[in-house]
Amino acid sequence: MNTGYSLDSVQQHPPHILVLGTQDEARMLQTRLRGGHFKVTHLAHLGSSASVMTVRLMQHDVWLACCIHTQQVQQIRQITPRTPLVICSEREEEAQIVRMLDAGADDYVFFSCGKQELHARLHGHARRYRASLSSSCDMSRQTGPCSVLESEDTKIRLLCVERCVVVRGQLLRLTPIECTLLFTLMREGGKVLSHQALLHTVWGSGYHEEVDYIRVYLHTLRLKLEDDPRHPIYLETITGVGYRFHQPCIPIFSD
Repeated sequence: MNTGYSLDSVQQHPPHILVLGTQDEARMLQTRLRGGHFKVTHLAHLGSSASVMTVRLMQHDVWLACCIHTQQVQQIRQITPRTPLVICSEREEEAQIVRMLDAGADDYVFFSCGKQELHARLHGHARRYRASLSSSCDMSRQTGPCSVLESEDTKIRLLCVERCVVVRGQLLRLTPIECTLLFTLMREGGKVLSHQALLHTVWGSGYHEEVDYIRVYLHTLRLKLEDDPRHPIYLETITGVGYRFHQPCIPIFSD
């Protein structure tokens, strides 16, 4: 048993489930989630600002969505590439299930499935997701004596252990993936890193073609770092190749 995800841990830090659907769908799902030690938020629709939603949805461990179109799944994946997405539907046709999984869903459950089965699946997805986040920020937390990187112009300072970035004097929090991605780019400041190199370093060796993951997180980082995110001067796109942090960065060593 994973002692880091014991019943006591679940009760103190319950998985945060985002229910995406109509009021009636949300009411039905929330009823079935009772007693499962979940924190539940309902969202009726995705909204128009992907960047705002990206920041907001990083706080959730699992999406539980009542989607009927693959375009909705693809839109969710543009907003949050890694958060587990579980489709809950009354449609049990194999072709529909395959379409949703191919579009990016992690799991597909029927409204008719048992309450305990639903709870077990959601807890399993939340457990694996939290473990993956912990793993993804290991690099930024285990940088040894070099726990701070600073841009050559001193306007950007990354605090690896604290998982924060100081941008022109303003302290901003980073998600684990944002921190690892920014650390990777700043550590190689001035050097172009390929899509594959970034995917392998930040997401793991099993990722090769998921370039959209990088785009989503570069977008949120640019919103935090750049004066004009549409014309970035720090986080550069090298078309067809990858990305780079434009300036060399200086490591600051702790005592």
